[in-house]
Amino acid sequence: MSDLLYKKNRKFYILLILPALALYCFGLVGPLLAGTIPSSFYDWNLIEGNKDWIGFGNYVKLFSDTTFLHSLLFTMILAVFTIIGTNILAFFVAFLLNEKIFGKTVSRAMFFIPNIISGVMVAFVWIFIFTGAIPSVAESIGLESLANVSWFGTPTMATVSVIIVSVWQGTGFLMMLYLAGLQTIPQDVLEASTLDGCTGLKKIIKIQLPLLMSTVTINLFVSIAGAFKAFDIPFALTAGGPSKSTQTVALNIYNDAFGSFKTGYGSAKSVILFLIIAIVTIIQLSITRKREVEA
Repeated sequence: MSDLLYKKNRKFYILLILPALALYCFGLVGPLLAGTIPSSFYDWNLIEGNKDWIGFGNYVKLFSDTTFLHSLLFTMILAVFTIIGTNILAFFVAFLLNEKIFGKTVSRAMFFIPNIISGVMVAFVWIFIFTGAIPSVAESIGLESLANVSWFGTPTMATVSVIIVSVWQGTGFLMMLYLAGLQTIPQDVLEASTLDGCTGLKKIIKIQLPLLMSTVTINLFVSIAGAFKAFDIPFALTAGGPSKSTQTVALNIYNDAFGSFKTGYGSAKSVILFLIIAIVTIIQLSITRKREVEA
């Protein structure tokens, strides 16, 4: 029925998406094709004004750029923990808030608020928590080891700090999508599964998750793109330190393009980041779309 409706109104649907598509092309596709990609083939310093054609020289240079390679590794680590952490936590919270509990409307709003706050403000809040609140509370209850933790003093702890803050901020938005997905599952399907003895964790794995795969597809798409483009939280929380250990690819591009004014080299890194996100996203979509089912 839905396929017939789509075919009947295809032209109308295309007209509806044209304004958004035009803005998307103007704001992203156009600058990428006309600006970023061509610039990546030049040795271009924005301040000095020199712009010399070097072909694939910038791309070859990337393979020997240890700072960029480390930022790529850190971005991969951050992406894995952030994507898994936010999706698991978001589904868990959405599952609880979908039940009949007291104050669930207020709880939904409280979980969603971090997502609408800027990453810089979120980072400042957590700097206070890591350096002030946690040591004070830990010291008051006798946990001296926790009170003396240097959250930004070592690469490991700085990485943990960035992951914690990123998961905390990203959970709310995914939670709302999971909550919307849970509410679309027909109650008669859930009641029938309960009568058949499918309850608890088995009910979640066998019934609810398969029916939520379309939501999982969207959430993975959103969280993958967000994790690989992470900039504001690492920038405001650690500034890429200590010793550039928490520098993401986006932050590395920013430092090259707007710190050292290596516009051509930064453009080449941007193209590589775009290709990585595109490849990972296409693989993710091809896997999860096959697992989608309809109630």
